[in-house]
Amino acid sequence: MKQTDKLKEFSAGQRWISDTEPDLGLGMVTETDHRTVTLDFSAVDESRRYARDSAPLTRLVLNVGDPLQLGEVKVDITGIDVTAAGTLNYRVRMPEGDIKPLPEALLPDTLSMNRPLDRLMSGQFDPAHWFRLKQQSLNLLGQAEASGLMGLCSARAELIPHQLYIADEVARRYAPRVMLADEVGLGKTIEAGLILQQQLVSGLCQRVLIIVPEPLLHQWLVEMLRRFNLHFTVLDAERCEALTESGESDPFSSTQLALCPISLFTSKPDLIAQAENAGWDLTIVDEAHHVELGAEQDADPAYLALSRLAAASKGLLLLTATPEQLGHKNHFALLRLLDPARFSDYETFVSEQKKYQDTASKISNLDKNSAKVSELLDQHGTGRILFRNTRRGLSGFPQRKLNAWPLSNQAAAGASSQTAAGADDNESGGLESDPRVQWLVQWLNENHDGKVLLICAHDALAIALEKHLRLRVGMRSSVFHRHMSLLERDRAAAYFAGDSDDAARILVCSEIGSEGRNFQFCRHLVLFDLPTNPDLLEQRIGRLDRIGQQHDIEIHVPYMRDSRQEVLFRWYHEALSAFEQVSRAAFRLYNDLRPQLEAYLDVPDASSDDFNRFLADAAQQNTALQQELEQGRDQLLELNSFNAERAAELVHSIRVFEKDCSPEPWLLSVLDSYSVFYEQNSDNSVSIVPGEDMLLPVFPGLPDEGFEACFQRSQALSREDRVFLSWQHPMITGAMDLVIDSHQGKASVSVYIEEHGWPAPRSPLIAQCLYRVKVSAPAHLQLAKYLPATSTTLTVALNHRDDAAQVTLPADFADALRYPNKAATREFMQEHQKTLQAMLTHANLQAAKQCQAAIDKASQRMLASQTAEIKRLLALKQNNPNIRQEEIDYLKEQTLALHQCLGKAEAELVAIHLILNPKQE
Repeated sequence: MKQTDKLKEFSAGQRWISDTEPDLGLGMVTETDHRTVTLDFSAVDESRRYARDSAPLTRLVLNVGDPLQLGEVKVDITGIDVTAAGTLNYRVRMPEGDIKPLPEALLPDTLSMNRPLDRLMSGQFDPAHWFRLKQQSLNLLGQAEASGLMGLCSARAELIPHQLYIADEVARRYAPRVMLADEVGLGKTIEAGLILQQQLVSGLCQRVLIIVPEPLLHQWLVEMLRRFNLHFTVLDAERCEALTESGESDPFSSTQLALCPISLFTSKPDLIAQAENAGWDLTIVDEAHHVELGAEQDADPAYLALSRLAAASKGLLLLTATPEQLGHKNHFALLRLLDPARFSDYETFVSEQKKYQDTASKISNLDKNSAKVSELLDQHGTGRILFRNTRRGLSGFPQRKLNAWPLSNQAAAGASSQTAAGADDNESGGLESDPRVQWLVQWLNENHDGKVLLICAHDALAIALEKHLRLRVGMRSSVFHRHMSLLERDRAAAYFAGDSDDAARILVCSEIGSEGRNFQFCRHLVLFDLPTNPDLLEQRIGRLDRIGQQHDIEIHVPYMRDSRQEVLFRWYHEALSAFEQVSRAAFRLYNDLRPQLEAYLDVPDASSDDFNRFLADAAQQNTALQQELEQGRDQLLELNSFNAERAAELVHSIRVFEKDCSPEPWLLSVLDSYSVFYEQNSDNSVSIVPGEDMLLPVFPGLPDEGFEACFQRSQALSREDRVFLSWQHPMITGAMDLVIDSHQGKASVSVYIEEHGWPAPRSPLIAQCLYRVKVSAPAHLQLAKYLPATSTTLTVALNHRDDAAQVTLPADFADALRYPNKAATREFMQEHQKTLQAMLTHANLQAAKQCQAAIDKASQRMLASQTAEIKRLLALKQNNPNIRQEEIDYLKEQTLALHQCLGKAEAELVAIHLILNPKQE
């Protein structure tokens, strides 16, 4: 670049850049007077008027030798002439060799000044801390991507080994099609969310459809947002109708992440075709076993809809009950959704399953951790597409203790039946006379050894009961139901989780309101009423009976004698043994004996001989069924569903990663840089709110009202009212993109102010050059697995032979630097332009060598890893038909594409920091 005093005066036709709004492109001076100057920015069709003496503008003057893109033609500048009016005429060499004039007025309006050197030479430079922030961001991103854990570690969830193992095993596959059939309470929803998030982070999926029973719609919406920061759009009948009326031809094309009730496709079959054509990368179906298959399976509307949608989606996750709960034929029918070609004939399937008993006998005689066992498990029938964990195969669960509280019905039968049905008794008279409420108040007053979680069936009852305890009894309480907003739920949970004297003693939950929350600090569970579905009872108990619970669970069941609740209590306790242990046969037995049970519920007589015989017979059937299930346990499948050693490695890796690669210090530095107000609290949380002095109108991921946030997983689990700033939170990902891609810091200049210690005696300036490996690759190729964000900083100056060479700066060198005067800096750089060019040439050559070495290593790792996996799957396919050819073909295509992308990778100058020493002349 070149400037003279004459060029500093404003004149019509000159091109200038806005220092404060560089995105406007090149401006042209159109009017001047003694006080103001007006510029037109044609690229954005806007104009600006500035005060001449303080205009935040920089004159654009290109250099001889600079390349220039004129439309489709690339030219080189060979000379520059200054006119009498102070405008510039460039001489450019055309591709065919001719030299032609180019007035600066004809320069492209969108000429980019975003390259570091362009910004530096045009005077668009920043203080050094912006350069260092880019440095830190690339280093941190590289460390995070190299871990491969960003998706697995970013959920607001405990690090539970079996969940992490399944998520890691499944999420690494292309278009996974698997069934998650863990026992109730082991966290299938968390597993699905972890798989989904990891697939999104790795780029393996972008468009996702979740299909659930309608009562679970809101629960899934909240869980995906609260735990995984994933914003799904609910597409129910009402929403689809509204989108259609607004002119949207296909409601499923309106969102990347869609959440639908299964009833949408049974009530409006015409929508199935639209959903089929939407191009889903992954479809998740919850409670798949609730689909009524019937004798003619394909005739059932729900199963038919799922069959079509499953076939139209690349990947498929089925969340369902364990196979023994489904029944063998229903289990096969769901497997057919995963792979219709593989599971086309039921009799063949049964025959194949019998053959695997030989494999089971082989494994029983081997060390469970041996390589031979792993090989046999890989070859096992449904092991690759079906995961089922049971409590029997896991550890860390607490003991359950039942506390039965039979109560006299007396004169309260009318009131108690109203409250049991969920009536909202505004007068509270019914509640006061309900024996269960009387027992609860007395028990709470007499027992003070911990928090209490109470679950009842209906929202209205939960609201009325909590109101009664708080206002009539004076009990510190909180309520939790499905009509509360996410923020209200978080606050209620935080009030209950608090350990101060002012915190809630009891949390009253409706059936669905307690789903997915972490209440492991609580040991007392009050079942105010009992559901008829045994799975629902197990889900209630599972709120406290979880891995990591530090106490035995005290289950309290108050019930009135000679009532429906006593019938249910005795059924669960005496027939199913469902309170003190997980009853694996409960669902099957419930389905088989449901008519008889409902008859006793309609006319409750818990002391009759008939009912006693019914319970005794049911208990015998339960014992026999438990023994049958135990004998028929698919031990191969259970072994294949959980590898304790691999799971322990994952947990350890995540804990180390969270300790060594926390985004906390980096994010606080970014907030400081952009003048976002935050305050660190005594408990290590942080309050972040937008301020009037922010450099941006909106900061990524920060709502207008701000929020309370934390970075530690333990605090995120105990204080769910706080935002968990994990690696996949929109504030972290948005801030990372902002810092790396923004113009701030691409060019920085500092001046050296110390009297001694200049580390380059022969050089008047030092250049710090930040490079990264630039490579364009589609997200689904997962390039970061082999080549995470790779950056290097080269510091160069002149050596004793006046050649450019690398130098090392002292650790405290930044203390001797200050931001310089812009005008003086431009003059200094003009004087030492040749020196700067020599140093940049040297840095570019060294960076190219270092980046190429990193690229070569990444290419070698990629080829070795991909080839080994392809060979493994090809070998397994000879014995295991569940290895899909599509997966092998994708790996081959991915390997070729990665090889081609890596072949085009190169070093890119991201930012330059120039350090000047005016005294070194």
